[in-house]
Amino acid sequence: MNFCPECGAPVQPAGKFCVACGQNLSRWSVAPERAPIRVSKLFVALFVVIVVAGLGMVGFLAHQQKTIQASREAAAPTNLPPGHPKIELPKVARDFINGVQADAKAKPKDVAAWDKLGAVSLRAAQFDPSYYQLATQAFAHVLQLDPNDPPALRGIGDIDYDRQQYDEAIAAYEHYLKIAPGDPQVLVDLGTMYLYTGNADQALHLYHQAVAIKPNFFEGYYNMAVAYAAQNDNDHARAAFAQALKQAPDADSRERVNEMLAKLNGAASGPPMESAAADSAPPAAAAAAVAPATTFKGQIEALVRNLPVAGPKVSSVRWPSADKAVVLMDNFPMDAMPPFIKQRFVSDLSTGIDQAKHTYHVTAPFQLDIADAASGHVMETVSR
Repeated sequence: MNFCPECGAPVQPAGKFCVACGQNLSRWSVAPERAPIRVSKLFVALFVVIVVAGLGMVGFLAHQQKTIQASREAAAPTNLPPGHPKIELPKVARDFINGVQADAKAKPKDVAAWDKLGAVSLRAAQFDPSYYQLATQAFAHVLQLDPNDPPALRGIGDIDYDRQQYDEAIAAYEHYLKIAPGDPQVLVDLGTMYLYTGNADQALHLYHQAVAIKPNFFEGYYNMAVAYAAQNDNDHARAAFAQALKQAPDADSRERVNEMLAKLNGAASGPPMESAAADSAPPAAAAAAVAPATTFKGQIEALVRNLPVAGPKVSSVRWPSADKAVVLMDNFPMDAMPPFIKQRFVSDLSTGIDQAKHTYHVTAPFQLDIADAASGHVMETVSR
C-alpha cells in the first residue's frame, strides 16, 4: 500500500504526486503492501513461463515482486507507472487463462477451479486491468457456492484494494481473518486500508499483530513506521523504521528506509543511516530554525513554517493587512488532499491561530489564506 517517501503520509494509489506535500512520486520507490509490479520485457517472458508452469508459482512470484515495488502511481486503472508502454499479455498466457476459464465453466460447482480462475485473472490484471472483471466474477461465483471460502474473500479484498474501494476491502479482509486468523500479509493489507480511511490507530494495532506473528516482516515494520509518522509520533516511527532496516530483504529496501529516516530526522541529504538511527536525537526539522516569535505576526509565520509536511513548502507569507495573511506554497496541491489529511491540516492551523490570538490578546477576526505560489490560487481559507 502507498506512502509518500517525502513526508510519510498515505498517498492515493492512482496518484502521480503526494497530495499531502506535493512530492513527485515517480522519483521514488516505496514498499507499501500490494504495490504494483515493476514490469520489464524479461519479467513478462518469465511471467508467461511461470503461468504455464502453474498457478502456485505465479502467486509466489507476485508476492516476491510486491515487496520491492514502486508506489501505486498509475493514472488509469492499470498498475503500470505513468508513461510506461502498455504491456500486452502474450498469446500463450492468454491461452492459458482461457483454458483455466473453460475448465471452471465445465465445473460450475468446483470451488477450487473457480478459485484458480480468480487468482490467475487477478495476477493477469497487474498487466491488463480488464482481467479484474473476470477475477471479480470468478471469486463472486465461489462465494455463492461457499460464502466463507478464504481464497475468494482475500481475492475480493485484493481487487477492492487495487480499485481503491477501501470500505469494501476492509469488509472482505475482516471476513477472511475471522475464518483464517493470523495471516500477517492480510493483517497488513487491512491495516493499510484503515490508514487510507483515516484510522491510524486501528492500522497500527493490525501492524503490531502482523509483526508479532511474523517478527521478520519487513512490510509490517515499514508500514507501521509510516503510520506513526502520519501521527507525528516520530520516536515510534524511528524505532519501527530501525526494525524495518534490520529486516530489509535487499539494498533497494534498505535505501528506502534510510531515505525515510533521513526525512524524518530533517536531513534532506547525507550518508545513509544505520539501524541505530532509531536511537538518534529528536528530529531537527528545517522549520525549527525559525526564530522564536515575539509578535502575533511572528507567531503566525512560525506556525505555518513549523507545520509537519507543509512547513518546507512555504515560499513566503504576505500581510495585506494586520488581520489577514496569505501563505504562498510551492508545489503543495492542497485541492487534491484526501479529506482526512486536509481536515488535520486545517485543524492544526486553526489551533495555532487560536493560540497566537490568545498569547498576543488579539480579539479581532483573523483570516489566513493558503495559496499556490505559482498561480496565486487560494486553496484554503481559515478564519478565526
